[in-house]
Amino acid sequence: MTLIFACRSNLEVFGHLIMHSYNRSIPVITDIHKLGKLSRSSRDTLIVIAGVALTFVLSSQFDLAERVTAWLLTYEYAQLDEIPLTLFVFVLLSVWFSQRRMQEIHAEIQRRKQTEMQLRNSQQLYITLFDGDLTGNVVLDVEGNIGMHNRAFDRICRPLSTNRNASRLFSFHWPEFVLQLQHHKEINFNKLQIRRPDGLPCYVGARFIYVPAEDIHDDAQIHGYLVDMTEQCLVEQDLERTLKENRVLARHAMQVQEQERKYIASEIHDETGQYLTAIRMDALALQKSSPDQANVIAVRIASNTQHVQQSIRRLIKHLRPPALDSLGLIGAVERLVNDWKKLNARIECHLALDIGEQALNEDINIVAFRVVQEALTNISRHAQASEVWIDIKVMMRQDKPALQIEIRDNGKGMDMTQATEGVGLVGMRERIESLQGSFKLMSGLQAGTMITGLIPLPGPQHALPTETSTSNSGVNDYATP
Repeated sequence: MTLIFACRSNLEVFGHLIMHSYNRSIPVITDIHKLGKLSRSSRDTLIVIAGVALTFVLSSQFDLAERVTAWLLTYEYAQLDEIPLTLFVFVLLSVWFSQRRMQEIHAEIQRRKQTEMQLRNSQQLYITLFDGDLTGNVVLDVEGNIGMHNRAFDRICRPLSTNRNASRLFSFHWPEFVLQLQHHKEINFNKLQIRRPDGLPCYVGARFIYVPAEDIHDDAQIHGYLVDMTEQCLVEQDLERTLKENRVLARHAMQVQEQERKYIASEIHDETGQYLTAIRMDALALQKSSPDQANVIAVRIASNTQHVQQSIRRLIKHLRPPALDSLGLIGAVERLVNDWKKLNARIECHLALDIGEQALNEDINIVAFRVVQEALTNISRHAQASEVWIDIKVMMRQDKPALQIEIRDNGKGMDMTQATEGVGLVGMRERIESLQGSFKLMSGLQAGTMITGLIPLPGPQHALPTETSTSNSGVNDYATP
């Protein structure tokens, strides 16, 4: 018990000495902390040096080592005098242990930094691949809300920035689709229509994969992958439309051919055949007739022959306008318009025909003539117009000569968003495009109709006017591809 009380009293004295020395050193330590230019390790080093120096000063002033040694000698039987050396070794081993642990911590920090760097690089690579992919990628929930998507999805579908729900973008019924996807886990679409907010047509090939929730705190996801097929689908639709028009045009051509054959047969039978039969009968009667009767028969034969000639001329004119060969395109169109005016006296027709000295080949002449002829036929049947303008001229188009045929009226027009090309318009377009030309139809309700055809011309040209564009307000523009 005496030993315990003695150790306790000595420790209390030693503690009071340390607290007194520490209180005296507080202002010095505070001043050291105020040195803002020093790093943390430098400040810690100064604190250690100050603590060692303070211990040395206190030990020198109060003879702490001698006091402790004398106290320990009084308890020699307990070997307390070996404690300082043991503590010194313990301190050295603690320093060695701390250094080893610091090396391990430093190595662990470096490994973690490398791992974080690799993770950031991997994330950046993932983002680059995800956002730079040409396939539209999107992550949705079962309600259709967009969780994440790349730029390709935004380019293909154009979702509204204010509405993050994509369920209305697709042409299928969303709740029913989700049920089927949950059952099959994956659904593919070879051709899926997208209802874009801007109204433009959009078709995609799509694959949707259902990803169930991993636990009750997560939500199930739907991963969508879209491939833009709009251009391909539009080309297919245009090809299908062209094939349909070609079938209609071919059927119409066969009908027209049969009608022409029927007309020619009727003309030959009703007109030419009857007059030839009469001439044959008169020729047989002429052999047995008297001179006076022969004169009468000869006059009748001459009259019947004249009727045959007129019938043949009408037939030839119906099959091919002879004015094209004798008068050229300008003269043939003028004669066509004059004949058309006689049948449509209430419609005023304005002509502006000027092809200069340009020599047009036979194919261009017949196409231009038939286009004007068909346009005038449509105007007289459907337009309910009071005025018609026909303008045929040669001009430069992209530094190359071209024949421009422009026919417009002030009739009732048509709604281009609902109207479809009839056989006459399809025939005009096919005729012009067969010569590598372009056909344009412009019309609007109560705004009249304008047909423009451009046919490229071969050969060099001299001083031709440049192309000018005509624009009418309230008129829809439609150009065939």
